[in-house]
Amino acid sequence: MATGLRIIEREDGGRAHSSDHGREISATTASSPQTPLHVQITEFAGKVFLPAGYPASVSPDYLRYQLFNALQAFCSSLAGLLSSRALLEGFGVGNAHASATNAILLTVLQDFFSRITTICAAYVLGPSLSPEAKTFRLLADVSNDAAIVLDTLSPLFNSALLPIRLPGVRVAALCLSGVLRALCGIAAGGSKAALTVHFATPISGAGDIGDLNAKDSSKETVLALLGMLAGSLIVPYLTTTWSTYSVLFGLVGLHLALNYVGIRGVVLRSLNRQRMSIAWDIYRETSETKIPSPKQVSNLERIFERPGVLRELRTNSIAGHCTIGSSLNAVLRGSIIPLPLLDQMREERYVLWFDRLCLSSRPNSPDELRAGALRLHICLMEGNTAADQLKAWAHAVEVGRMLLLQQRLGASLPRPAPAELILAAHRRVNPIFTNFLQGMRDAGWNTSDVALLAGSPRTLIVSIQSTDLETDLEEKKER
Repeated sequence: MATGLRIIEREDGGRAHSSDHGREISATTASSPQTPLHVQITEFAGKVFLPAGYPASVSPDYLRYQLFNALQAFCSSLAGLLSSRALLEGFGVGNAHASATNAILLTVLQDFFSRITTICAAYVLGPSLSPEAKTFRLLADVSNDAAIVLDTLSPLFNSALLPIRLPGVRVAALCLSGVLRALCGIAAGGSKAALTVHFATPISGAGDIGDLNAKDSSKETVLALLGMLAGSLIVPYLTTTWSTYSVLFGLVGLHLALNYVGIRGVVLRSLNRQRMSIAWDIYRETSETKIPSPKQVSNLERIFERPGVLRELRTNSIAGHCTIGSSLNAVLRGSIIPLPLLDQMREERYVLWFDRLCLSSRPNSPDELRAGALRLHICLMEGNTAADQLKAWAHAVEVGRMLLLQQRLGASLPRPAPAELILAAHRRVNPIFTNFLQGMRDAGWNTSDVALLAGSPRTLIVSIQSTDLETDLEEKKER
């Protein structure tokens, strides 16, 4: 009796094949008909431009973002050709009185400002690029479009069309465009790296960041080529000022719109300050019954929100601002935190306290909260974990919620003492936070690698010890 094997395999693209093998079978028999030509072409293009294992190797929002990213890159390439033409005119191409030396000096000056900006921007913006990846990804395109507009307008600054000649304005505009391009490079590079890590992290399984980066580079190369080819056909027909600037501003507007829509569709599963605030607010508003999914939070997330703002979703009211990773010594500056507060929160690996500007000190009396915007500081202790940071932020959000609630109930109510407010918020957060954290994990959130901190904390608290001031004074007198 002849025996054989039937082997069923699945390609990385998802298509299954079965083949029979045996001693009496001389050829492999495929169970599926021959693939049509257009399907073969589509599959080949997918292997060239999409990561291996797609769609199982990427996050669900990858393809949507790439489609809008491709369209915006095409618009940016066309607008870049218009700015390149204007830039060459600004350097003196076509002007009999211009010299190559002046063009070189202008290029050097523009490059100088660009490089200095790169160094400064990396220092100032670097720690914030990953936690606020969506914000800086869109901000990078805004900076790039502003640079394109300045380059395109630069020939006008020395043109006879202007009623007033302003010497040096064209040089300043070109230097400013170099500054904006440098800002774009820093913001786009850091935020793109964070988004790449997100796209290469599927809900289940693992992706390949290197392959994803390589495929993205190949797509960008093709789009740049198509943009240059299309621009080579269009630019020669843009011979008047009106037609040039009409097309330019149309492309810039479309470019920004496509970028905004594309960024809005990115569903990050890491928790930064804004996403954690939204998630906790939804959880509390639903009486601890609903854990929001990453998609629900993404729909409510603001692209240009100041990091650290404590905002209530239901009323859109801002309770104040909170900073995480502050130095406790810098926050206190000669004042003191009530010992009962420290004693009741001794199990926590953080200290939550108010900014000095929020407190009014009186001689021989405890501090009181001033009327106005709230400012909180989270000071982390040595050995803190991601869960400690999330709990500290939920604690701060709860303080803001309680103050807004008091404002709605009426100004006639006395403002609570600072320590009492911190402890009351802690009593609300502490019993329910463990269930909240587990629910967030079950909903698909990454709670082990959070993005609440922009960089590293300034200092970490090693220990807090109470001292007897009167005893210290007596010891100093005896000396």
